[in-house]
Amino acid sequence: MARKYRIVVDKGICQGHSVCVAQAPEIFRTVDNGGPYPMVDLITDTPPEEALAKVEAAEELCPNGVIRIVYEDD
Repeated sequence: MARKYRIVVDKGICQGHSVCVAQAPEIFRTVDNGGPYPMVDLITDTPPEEALAKVEAAEELCPNGVIRIVYEDD
């Protein structure tokens, strides 16, 4: 059975390191918001189950810990 999840990003502490983009470019991107560095943006906050391993890697490797995976059954 597929495990449904969504991604939550705390843009308030993102510093645009782009580690998430390197891990899952089909899910994350960085955009120039006119600030001192680019900001993470979600292409989708509900990616398919097949992308979960990449999203987990992005969550784990984010230097500022801005990515959180929320499972539907939690």
